[in-house]
Amino acid sequence: MASFRTKLKKAFLISVASAMLLVVFILDVIRRSVEIDIGWVLFVRDIIILAAFLIFYLLIESLWKREQTPAKKLGFAIVVTLVVGIASGVLYFLRPSGFEVKNLELIPLGFDSVVWANIYGIVFGITMLVVLLILRDIIFSKRKKGTKRNFYIVISLITLSSLSTFFYRPLELVILFVLTILAMLMNSFRVSWIVYLSKREKILSLIYGFLLFSIFIGFDIVTWHTEPVIGQALLFYSPPLQSFIWLVCLFATIYFGMTFISTLFHLPTAEAFDRKISEVSSLHNLSRLVTQVFDFNELVDSVTTMTLEVCEAKSAWLEVIESTSVTQKSRKLFGNINPKPPVVAAGLKNITMEETKAITSEDGEILRKHILDGHKPIVIDSIKSDKRTQHLIDIKNKFNSMAIVPLLSHDAVIGILYATKDVEYGFDKDDIDVISAFADQAAIAIENSRLIEKSIERERLMREMMLAQDMQKKLLPQELPQLKELEIEALSTPAFEVGGDYYDFTMLDDNHLGILVGDVSGKGVSAAFYMAEMKGIFQSLSKIYREPREFLVNAHKTIMGTIDRRSFITLIYAVVNLQTGIMKIARAGHCPMLHVSNGRTKYVKPAGLGLGMGSYDFFNKIMAQETLQLLNDDVVVLYTDGVTEAHPGDGVEFGYDKLYDVVRLSGNKSAVEVRDAIVMAVGKHMNHESPEDDLTIVVLKWRK
Repeated sequence: MASFRTKLKKAFLISVASAMLLVVFILDVIRRSVEIDIGWVLFVRDIIILAAFLIFYLLIESLWKREQTPAKKLGFAIVVTLVVGIASGVLYFLRPSGFEVKNLELIPLGFDSVVWANIYGIVFGITMLVVLLILRDIIFSKRKKGTKRNFYIVISLITLSSLSTFFYRPLELVILFVLTILAMLMNSFRVSWIVYLSKREKILSLIYGFLLFSIFIGFDIVTWHTEPVIGQALLFYSPPLQSFIWLVCLFATIYFGMTFISTLFHLPTAEAFDRKISEVSSLHNLSRLVTQVFDFNELVDSVTTMTLEVCEAKSAWLEVIESTSVTQKSRKLFGNINPKPPVVAAGLKNITMEETKAITSEDGEILRKHILDGHKPIVIDSIKSDKRTQHLIDIKNKFNSMAIVPLLSHDAVIGILYATKDVEYGFDKDDIDVISAFADQAAIAIENSRLIEKSIERERLMREMMLAQDMQKKLLPQELPQLKELEIEALSTPAFEVGGDYYDFTMLDDNHLGILVGDVSGKGVSAAFYMAEMKGIFQSLSKIYREPREFLVNAHKTIMGTIDRRSFITLIYAVVNLQTGIMKIARAGHCPMLHVSNGRTKYVKPAGLGLGMGSYDFFNKIMAQETLQLLNDDVVVLYTDGVTEAHPGDGVEFGYDKLYDVVRLSGNKSAVEVRDAIVMAVGKHMNHESPEDDLTIVVLKWRK
């Protein structure tokens, strides 16, 4: 609705502005047709033009997107100004009738001049509004404290200079004009955003700046009031608007000229700046990887990849001194380098295992020894002439310079990072600093991997258990049935992350509600699996077998084929007739049900075995069913043995007697109050310790 109102408002403003400009055009046609003195009308006409363009500015501002980079804004400015420039050029060669000067006024020589004057005024006016917004966004990029103030000063001066044409000719107010030019120059030095451009963006900005500078020089010429076609047409249309357009063109010319010059001076440093940005970005990404990536080999691969990219190395690899199970896993993947000392190679980039073996062979052992003893980087400027690398002559001049940096942890070398280039003297101090920074991050990762290796399995299991817990919670009813005849409250709390307690409800038809509470023997994951299976059995069989006893017998038959012989499931299942209040109950080895009626409390415990215990015939024979008549305010409590068997440490169990007393004393209260009374009593008995068994309570209160 709000979006529709916004669109309607914009459409209304466009209609109003268009109507104003149409009125201006009609007045111009009348001026051309009738020679009468309508000076006051012309003043009103200029006010209408200014109001129309103010509306257009507000509309453009409401649609404006500021998130683009300065380079993209320059590209957008190119598109806008080229379209207007080409269109103006085409109109220029059409050669309208033009104007004649009579009593210091411009008189159109034909109706076509009136038309072109209106077109020029509207097109150039809207274009300059867009140009101002582009300049604002570019100047505000990387802004400082006074940037906004300085920009609005130049806008104010441009506006004052334009409005002054109501009373003076352009340039007659020399002081105001000079102040405007000075403000333009002051804003033109706001080009600090160029420093932060990449090399590619600087090249584009250089091209864009030159093109825009050239285009706006042309605009300066054709919009000046003495120019015979466009300038005179704009002056005829509106002297304030003509002045505004020319001053904005002049501002853009100065700013884009300064953009071109500044970009030209910054271009030689673009490559160095890109490298620094790449270094910072790589270090940031690597630091993030250290804390987020648990795969050691993936992190090492990132280290060597970033070394290649930032230092423009030909090849890179990492040697890790074996001291952890992580590196032993890496050895299985990448192979052994040298048994003295035990190291493995990882993250090989543009180099083969054979070439790394050649570099670190017995003849090259001195390189590793220097690193292990000195704990400092080694730079070999010329592999051909350095005595330490004479053994590498047979590698066919693939490497001409090399940097070797140690990975230090607690003053011990735990690895070595190698980088090579195919040119001599390829590594300078900045390269070594960057490679050393990467090596430090890799060292942190290796140290972290020792801890990660020990805890990752536990964390994985914990994540899986939490996922299982979440999934199990979704198996329980997300909402309790809302019935006017029966008030229902329930609670289920697993002792561990997942448990084997289960409760559920189902409407068998419009008048019968099925209520099931169950407990799988044991605790933890295995119990949770059987609990999930029981939900599927309940949802499918309860609609087929409507009697509680019949349902439990068939549920036993179904689960016998899947349940482990050492496991079983206890259930109590009740079906309530919501019209008559008759409740039918069957119990498969579960805790007896508590029933409070007319102040009397009793346990209801039909005979039965747990599901999965005994043969089908024996189970069917022993299973019994009872029927109760619920009266108004009767309370029924279904629960699991986590309630009655709760005990603090080696203390006494909560027991059936205490549960009986709690329910008897709170039987005249609401279902939620009865539930909370049981929970509080159990918690108090447990001294608020964590329970050792799953706990489930379902409380029903008949309201009919």
